[in-house]
Amino acid sequence: MHYMGSKNKIAKELIPIIQDYIDKSGVGIYIEPFVGGANVIDKIRCERRIGYDVEPYIISLLTALRDGWVPPETISEAEYRDVKARKENYPPELVGYCGYQLSYGGKFFDCYRRDKIGKRDYCREAYNLTAKQVPNLQGIEFAVKDYRELTDISGAVIYCDPPYRGAGKYTAVGGFDYDYFYNWCIKMAAKNTVLVSERWMPEGFKEIWHKPVKICLDSGRSAGLEKTEKLFEVV
Repeated sequence: MHYMGSKNKIAKELIPIIQDYIDKSGVGIYIEPFVGGANVIDKIRCERRIGYDVEPYIISLLTALRDGWVPPETISEAEYRDVKARKENYPPELVGYCGYQLSYGGKFFDCYRRDKIGKRDYCREAYNLTAKQVPNLQGIEFAVKDYRELTDISGAVIYCDPPYRGAGKYTAVGGFDYDYFYNWCIKMAAKNTVLVSERWMPEGFKEIWHKPVKICLDSGRSAGLEKTEKLFEVV
């Protein structure tokens, strides 16, 4: 699934690490408070998998896909622009599909993905990518919820992929309180295993993995920028 900050490129490295925590601890519940495009949770094996996010359109899209909704195979730029301008006139899953799957960098309605020289069909690529992921969404519970609402959880592995410090905004709903998030992680770690993807974390978080990754998050195609992705555990 296209989504800003998606871990799809490094999922092959992350999944075995997270899965090892689940298998060794024997927990029956795995939670992602920032599920995004579900590019990690869809590959995890656990008795119960729950994906939360504050973005209602991505949750509507994931839920609809899981339950059998099939997106259009082609959506023109004119149709994309109309959905963007009149979201209330369309089903939320279609808004989510257009806004994330057909936008450059997976950034919600940033700009329509197009190929000016005609060698790539981005609509077809998005459709095929979505269809490939759908079987892996079966059995996952999705809900719109802010991570701050998660307070009474125990015996779970919790993987967090929050908005990164210094990165583009993931949501139009206010800012992100990093100090609150750090304290929340520490509190949750008292009864759970808490893992966090970020590039930097304060004292109390131990780096357990890292990898340099080239990123490009904007429609201006500022490609070639390399950042180091890291995975931390609350200790």
